[in-house]
Amino acid sequence: MKKKICLFMIGILILSSLMVACGKENQANVKNDKNENSKVESYTLEGVKNKGKLVMGTCADYPPFEFHKMIDGKDQIVGFDIEIGKYIADELGVELEIKDMDFDKLLGGLSTGMLDIVIAGMNPSPEREKEANFSDIYYESTHSVLIRKEDESKYTSIDDVSGKSIGVQIGTLQEEMAKTLVGDGEIVSLNTNPDIVMNLKTNKIDCAIMETPVAESFAKANDDLMLAEGLTIENKSGGVAIAIKKGNDELTEKINEILTKAKSEGLLDKWMVEATELSDSE
Repeated sequence: MKKKICLFMIGILILSSLMVACGKENQANVKNDKNENSKVESYTLEGVKNKGKLVMGTCADYPPFEFHKMIDGKDQIVGFDIEIGKYIADELGVELEIKDMDFDKLLGGLSTGMLDIVIAGMNPSPEREKEANFSDIYYESTHSVLIRKEDESKYTSIDDVSGKSIGVQIGTLQEEMAKTLVGDGEIVSLNTNPDIVMNLKTNKIDCAIMETPVAESFAKANDDLMLAEGLTIENKSGGVAIAIKKGNDELTEKINEILTKAKSEGLLDKWMVEATELSDSE
């Protein structure tokens, strides 16, 4: 009898051990599933709210859109696009985290999920629309030619750009524009706009193509530079927009709602004026 009881108890213990082991395995599977789901959804609207932050990619060499500024002894990234990013994060009830990257790496950051959005004065060209969703246009852009003041007389029409060495930022719409204008000249693609300006000032390039507010900002900061008067370049993209991971439609729609609200409140015009003044100040 005792032997039967012992065997019965041993059986119960073995069964209990198996049940506990299965329970732990199920819990582990549930945890893994949750981790997988959170990884997949981290850049979606729900994912952004769950993690409590919006990761924004930008290239902070593009005043007045985004640029570095010493404020109260601290190097800060500021500008028009930065204010838009802050506003979107506030509307979503999350913190804003800014990642300063090379411009041509930004869309890659979206595709890998490292970034939630890109706000970087980016034009939604047909090629880029294959890689990412884009918000509504939030700024109607125009493009200008930045030149040395001593060369003012050399640029009286857009045809005068042909045959010149043209400085542009790599991976930008301006790089594509230059291809239609350069003729038998040369396109010099550089990583940053300050690099372009330095090459222009040191006569390594003849001129540069930039969005008008950016070109104006550099002209104001450099007495020897100016915008070539009367030279306009057609911009088929129509303006700049926010990039979101391809297929992330819910977040795209929410951002469009927020942009519409900001426009209706007159905030976009206000932020552009403030950013331009800040980029012009010492």
